[in-house]
Amino acid sequence: MFRRLLLSALFFFAAALTYADDWGAAAADGSLFGSAETGMQVFNGVRFYKVDETTRRLGAGTVEMGKLEFGEMLVKCAEDGAIRSLRLMIYNKGDDGDIDKEAFNARRETAVAALDELTGTKGRQLNVGAGDSGVKVKAMVWKTEHAVFRMESSAATKGGFKAEFIRLDIGPDEDSISRGGARDAAGKSSLKGHVKHEEDGTVIIEGVPMVDQGMKGYCAPATLSRLFAYYGMDGVDQHALAALCNSQGSGGTSTADMQDAMERICKKFHIRITTLEDYHSVVTSICEPYNKIAKKKDKPFINPADDPLAVADPAILKQARAPKPAVVDKWMKDIRKSIDAGIPVLWGVKVGIYQEPVPLPQARGGHMRLIIGYNPKKRTVIYTDSWGAGHERKEIDAADALSMTTGRHILKPSK
Repeated sequence: MFRRLLLSALFFFAAALTYADDWGAAAADGSLFGSAETGMQVFNGVRFYKVDETTRRLGAGTVEMGKLEFGEMLVKCAEDGAIRSLRLMIYNKGDDGDIDKEAFNARRETAVAALDELTGTKGRQLNVGAGDSGVKVKAMVWKTEHAVFRMESSAATKGGFKAEFIRLDIGPDEDSISRGGARDAAGKSSLKGHVKHEEDGTVIIEGVPMVDQGMKGYCAPATLSRLFAYYGMDGVDQHALAALCNSQGSGGTSTADMQDAMERICKKFHIRITTLEDYHSVVTSICEPYNKIAKKKDKPFINPADDPLAVADPAILKQARAPKPAVVDKWMKDIRKSIDAGIPVLWGVKVGIYQEPVPLPQARGGHMRLIIGYNPKKRTVIYTDSWGAGHERKEIDAADALSMTTGRHILKPSK
């Protein structure tokens, strides 16, 4: 798996370098956004990962557009395939690691100079609040006759400097790169329209946007950003949420940071949070019933202080947490109610317990995903992971789902 990913990365990295000058100029003169034919021609030979039907992702590397270097790139397309907009990550801590203030400012200044030269104009400073993205950003804009370039940078300063991201959005006009904020949140009543009842009894929420976290340990911010985008607030992306959650690029987000961050984020964006169970309640409740079974089977005990779900025997764990169907049905009750209302459930899990395919090393332990449906006849849970195409919809036995759970949270708009 990882050898294939590496070879793919090297392939599109080399190809992207070959076509860099072409598409950089095409973005500046607007021809990149003309049609499916004139737009994608400049990416001929460049391999992208599919995120969803209208989004393609170029993975992290060091690629050039004129004199501008960047890593991750997202290409948004219209239904006919024409390019609608680009988002380039000039820097983000998840892919690039931590850098100091001097290095961060140097990258930003280099990007400003490169964009001045590429567009033939001087960038203009913008006054931007934290209402749309959730974090304070410094923003600049460049406009040519047929294109708009908007760069935003964010760094935390409380308790010491911490670089977060520098990103660049490019499109043919302002509307193409606009993003929704708290004022754009959908109302609860409109969400029921996303619920679909299938012939086999499955109840599922449709229209939850996909986000590909890449190789970053950003499962929590990426999953939250999908939920926010579903509610109409796509300006709150995974990089902004990683800053709010104090996420680490390689190590993910700690349980304590995540719980605290969700409460702060929900308050900021007028989202109500209901915690059905958290990591602490799970580990303190499971050890006693697990150890009773383990004693009879002459198996090692688990301890709340030792991340018990990581070392638990899967068969004993399932017997302890889901001893009978009635227990599973009770656990599913809140999930079913939330799904019926068109509200996905934020689901913390310990993956790898039941031999699920897990493509990222960062996810082989604590992970976050969304529950988007259920089937009462089969007693299954429908869920989705933030790993791009192929992970939009998966199904798991509800008893297995209960057994691997480390937390469940319902986040819904307050209006």
